[in-house]
Amino acid sequence: MRVVQSTIQIGSRVVRSVVALCLVALVMSGCGAAAKDSAKSFKGEQAAVASAVEDLESAARKNKPDTVCSKLLSDKRLATLKQQGTNCKTAVKEAFQDADSFDLTVDKVTISGDTASARVVSGTGSEKKTDTLALTRSGTIWKIDSLGS
Repeated sequence: MRVVQSTIQIGSRVVRSVVALCLVALVMSGCGAAAKDSAKSFKGEQAAVASAVEDLESAARKNKPDTVCSKLLSDKRLATLKQQGTNCKTAVKEAFQDADSFDLTVDKVTISGDTASARVVSGTGSEKKTDTLALTRSGTIWKIDSLGS
């Protein structure tokens, strides 16, 4: 299996969009693997954070870019994408089309006030990769804010 990553060129620097990076790591090319709900490994607010990542996975599996853009990304992330001249739905659709493998597990959640990080392992074997998603609390809902390293 191969995990494809996308980038968005802005001026002289390359910005890795949360949409492209998160979703490409999440989309499955029809290999038939069942989703594993890693949120069940957590309790309380940590489970809520992991569930936000699982919701992103679910939207990717169901090819629902509208859900990603309207419910799962933070207002700050959406504003950043807009400022970059990136249409969220288009970026999500392209990420879905570019990806050809899937495997995702949330293995660590850290919360500090209204911000959280979720360490996510994607891929398998030599393609295994770890990323950290930043999330923010919007009322009682956790939303994807950015992708760290």
